[in-house]
Amino acid sequence: MNKAKSYIAQSMALLSSVKWKSWAKAGFLALIFCLILILFADLQIDRIYSESKHSPNPDELPDSLVAIIPGAAVHGKIPSPILSDRLQCGLDLYRKRKVKKILLSGDNGQSDYNELRPMLDFMLKNEVSPEDIFVDHAGFRTLDTLIRAKEVFLVEEAIFVSQSFFLPRAVYLGKELNITLHAYECNLRSYKKENFYEWREFFARQLAYFDIIFDTPPKFLGDKYPIMGSGVNTWKGSIQ
Repeated sequence: MNKAKSYIAQSMALLSSVKWKSWAKAGFLALIFCLILILFADLQIDRIYSESKHSPNPDELPDSLVAIIPGAAVHGKIPSPILSDRLQCGLDLYRKRKVKKILLSGDNGQSDYNELRPMLDFMLKNEVSPEDIFVDHAGFRTLDTLIRAKEVFLVEEAIFVSQSFFLPRAVYLGKELNITLHAYECNLRSYKKENFYEWREFFARQLAYFDIIFDTPPKFLGDKYPIMGSGVNTWKGSIQ
């Protein structure tokens, strides 16, 4: 990543040093530079994902201490299809003893919206041991989820549970943050907005790339809850 920072700095220095005959020429060169950078970021993320352990079959993934399940839309207390499939796949990992702990990470930033309550409720109804469930109330973005997994929950290696079109970005972020992530591709069905998600993900990858370059911090950190311990104390606010 230091090489990428150096490349960007050198390129920007070159752009600023040239005496342009017109703004049109400057704009054209800047556009070419941006396209090259976008292509470079996209290829790098794909390369890192191709080198990772990833599969739709949990038996092909290495055992790990924890499964990280990122949040997604909920409708009242009902998980969306994407979130429902993530929860089911995370539960399968636990039942197969591929993981010992489950880290639920989602958005609980508004009084009238809570992704974590139905996520936790699902795990408890399916008889996951309470001490094995950790809840992260500030997983607003994948970046926040992973930084907090490392800094708050002291996670060093995990199976990240999500749909295949989201996973390359997560694995890339994990690598840059020094977390070893194995990817469980939990596409259990076709999704209504799948084409939109894939289109949006292209831009999310660019944002992730610049988040790493500029060392973007999470919105919140907080007290540490080591993943080897009990997760019950992390539930505050998840159940009424």
